Amino acid sequence: MADKLVHKLNDLGYQPVFLPRAGVAPAELWVYQRDARGDSKLVRMGALSKALPAAAALEIRHGQLGDIEAHYTSQKKLGAAVGFLKDALKCIGISAVPKIDLGFTGATDFSFSFTGVRYRAVDPVDLFPIVHEIRTEGFPAEYIDDGLLHIVYEFAYADELLLSRGDKQSFEADISGKVGHYFDLGGKGSVAMAGKAAISFKGAADAQAAFAYKAGRLLRENGRWTFQPEVVLRRGLVEERRPFLPQPAVPLRVIDHDV
Repeated sequence: MADKLVHKLNDLGYQPVFLPRAGVAPAELWVYQRDARGDSKLVRMGALSKALPAAAALEIRHGQLGDIEAHYTSQKKLGAAVGFLKDALKCIGISAVPKIDLGFTGATDFSFSFTGVRYRAVDPVDLFPIVHEIRTEGFPAEYIDDGLLHIVYEFAYADELLLSRGDKQSFEADISGKVGHYFDLGGKGSVAMAGKAAISFKGAADAQAAFAYKAGRLLRENGRWTFQPEVVLRRGLVEERRPFLPQPAVPLRVIDHDV
């Protein structure tokens, strides 16, 4: 079951991702696929402007996203916490983590949250009049025919990842001054105590790493590409519109295949 952070991101129209690359910015071209066994993959293809030159002139907006900060958390047991931490650190630009030791905490349940959350986006309304010009020659056929080809028009970024005990109590041991003994970030980013009950991880100041995105699907209608940031669901006579989410309720790991 999805945790509070993932639910909140989905409610706001974001697909959470573990993206092993810093410096991404809208708009980009991605594809989501699921095979007959139910296995899925999310592929980052690269800047939309490579397939749609007019996209290079799109205005990029930016701002803060305070409503998905620390009060929405991801809860993990000890076994899953280490794996989640390594993946989440990639989202703030820390890709290599040689050592993580949570033994000093005295806990088996952990909470993770992002702070300093912000966004960069292009307006979907600016994409509607130009998307029919997109060139897909040379794209793998399965991306066009079987995949959910989509345009990422907004990214959410974070400056800091906080780790605390699930019960919000202080850690059993005070590791101030020797944090590096428990966490080795491979020389990337920084780690420090944030009071007695939290550990703060920060990426480099210029590591614009993303942890979620908003997107709209590309569909061919009457021989032309159309851009659809919403999915229309029909139940009898009732029509409901929802944000396009490749796979709700779970974060997706990204295959970086910049073309």
